[in-house]
Amino acid sequence: MNYKLIATDMDGTLLDEEHGITSENVEAIVKVQKEKGVKFVLASGRPSYAMFEYAKELQMDKYEGYVLAFNGGELIDMKTNEVIFHEGLGKKDIENVYKVSKEINVPMILYVGDTIYGTEATDGVMYETNQCKMKFQKFDSLEDLEKKGIDKTTKCMIIGTPEEVLMAEEHMNKVHGNDYFIAISKPIFLEIANKNVDKGKTLKKLGEIENIKPEEMIAVGDSANDKPLLEYVGMPVAVENAIPEIKSISKFISTSNVKHGLKTTIEEFFEF
Repeated sequence: MNYKLIATDMDGTLLDEEHGITSENVEAIVKVQKEKGVKFVLASGRPSYAMFEYAKELQMDKYEGYVLAFNGGELIDMKTNEVIFHEGLGKKDIENVYKVSKEINVPMILYVGDTIYGTEATDGVMYETNQCKMKFQKFDSLEDLEKKGIDKTTKCMIIGTPEEVLMAEEHMNKVHGNDYFIAISKPIFLEIANKNVDKGKTLKKLGEIENIKPEEMIAVGDSANDKPLLEYVGMPVAVENAIPEIKSISKFISTSNVKHGLKTTIEEFFEF
């Protein structure tokens, strides 16, 4: 098969434990774009703001790659910086997540521009803020958010211990299971996004724009929020450190995120 597109998750897949891209991965990704004309896509739950630096390191602006941010809530053309697609949450949705967060007493955050707004500045919340290289502002109530002029976001997260996050997932599914896309992306993160949005649906939109069929795509992932992405493409790939659910739907198991899983994948499916 002549593959035309590679989409990869970031945390736990492309990035190593220091949240960097190994030089081996960078070299392989630049090479496959340059020599094979492959479209490269970063597909992450991260905000777009926290992905641009990595995209530029991979020369995606030069080779016309795409950033698929917020689990598919936003799609950006790296060459033109144009937002091609955006679908998020409104005021009522923020209110719903806030109520659940208060009921179970676990903090929530939401993203606006370069700022993360959160109910508490816990270690987990600040970890996400720092990892995304964003600013942090605390909000004490829905009225407080309203005063700040915030009535929409691309996604919300509930952040706590793995036990709290499982409890939050159960609670969200019970109360709003049919209303949102709800997925654990890391044991301490529960992501809540527009139900019409996931990585697979947005990749489908991109395929239609670029005239690339699902069978001409490779996707690499490790977590539950990567499932729609891997289910959409012809060649689903799991990194060695992926959860069992992701491995079970993959056709190829690559090396781990710390052993250059993307390089291994590229070498498996492309001849140079």
